[in-house]
Amino acid sequence: MNSSQINRRSRIHTYCNGQPYIPARGRYAPRVPVEDYVRLTHAVVDLDQIRPTADEFLRKIEREWKIRFYGSSSQRNYTREVRIFLDWFGNDPHNATREDVKDFLEFLVDGERASSTVSHYLSAIRNAFDKMCHRDITLGIVTPRRPKKLPVILSCEEVARLLQAAIRWRDKLLLGMMYATGARNREICRLQWQDIDFARGLVTIRQGKGRVDRHVMLPKTYFPLLRQLSEEAQPTDFLFPGQRPGRYLSPRTAQRIMKRTLRLAGIKKNATPHSLRHSFAAHLFEENADIRDIQRLLGHVKIETTTLYLKVARRRPGELVSPLDRLNPTHPVPHSEFPAPHSLAPSVGRLNIHMRPAPDCKAGERRAQVTLGIQSAGGPVYLTGTVVREMRPGWLNVEVPPLESWDASIRRLTCAQRERLESPEFFELLQSQLSERFYREVFPTPPSG
Repeated sequence: MNSSQINRRSRIHTYCNGQPYIPARGRYAPRVPVEDYVRLTHAVVDLDQIRPTADEFLRKIEREWKIRFYGSSSQRNYTREVRIFLDWFGNDPHNATREDVKDFLEFLVDGERASSTVSHYLSAIRNAFDKMCHRDITLGIVTPRRPKKLPVILSCEEVARLLQAAIRWRDKLLLGMMYATGARNREICRLQWQDIDFARGLVTIRQGKGRVDRHVMLPKTYFPLLRQLSEEAQPTDFLFPGQRPGRYLSPRTAQRIMKRTLRLAGIKKNATPHSLRHSFAAHLFEENADIRDIQRLLGHVKIETTTLYLKVARRRPGELVSPLDRLNPTHPVPHSEFPAPHSLAPSVGRLNIHMRPAPDCKAGERRAQVTLGIQSAGGPVYLTGTVVREMRPGWLNVEVPPLESWDASIRRLTCAQRERLESPEFFELLQSQLSERFYREVFPTPPSG
């Protein structure tokens, strides 16, 4: 073997303990360790060196969430959940280990917390310790399995009853816009007049979930009402203003409105404002709408999220329009309509009910006009406009005007009386009293034929 061959072989082989070997290449080549360097220089809080207290740790983590533009609700919830974990742990944050996190999650499960709640706590701890401080105390802990439940879907008839049972025009418009656009509860509450484009028939949902803007259809049913209201408002005003100036309607208030209206409409389903979004998607799919269009309207990132409605919708031929316009495309949504009462309620106390047959009743029609008299400190207050009509034997339709038409009279009542006037219990009591007196005082004889 000549010298050139020896030199060439020496460049290929490396000797280790007197034995030649070829160094690994490609995917098996040794890598430069960078984990420790990143952990020391990129951690928000170096728990190994600084060792802060729980309050100092939370203060720095909360600042980091703020400058990374986390949502206000995410900042609030994450801070609260990490604080609860540290209070339960009872020690400094740098002493927390993976076993401590598992013990805390087991504590939540033993306390009968839902899997979604446990997932939220795990996400907050992982975000604060692993993502921000590179501690890896949640490494290997799998997110809890969640039960796969089908969404609550309201039928078209139930949505119509829900809108008819709303006691205020604001409530009717709020629930109607949720169903007509498929927007989330918070997205509808934060709508401004400048977000409505009447020329193009679009509503702009600004900075929805994931901080993404999108367009949804504007229902033609509400065109006249929205145009009239927009003339009296500024572009930056909220469509549904809150009690404080410059604030929008609280999503919690919208949930209470939905719950009260469900009771008035006699709907027993466990529905929420988000159920109107589910109903919007299911009804569009039943009208043969393309699933990609539904995904775009709902603002879903993954098509798999939208395919959930394939399990709850039945396909029918149709065209892509707002499902609200399909309820009654030529006539506006009527006023309040209640189902027939099932039992009689106790006396109404200080409420006086005056009922008489309507003077313009046609032959064979059974309809009564109602005047409500409420005793107040400044004298009696009379509320007119309620009509009771017999649709068929044993089935009464109670039409109550929106509370906005009684504003001048309601202002003379006390706060307690106004709250009771807006409660579902009052309307259930009124419904039972009107049905009893309708057949006992106004039309005591059964209808002919």
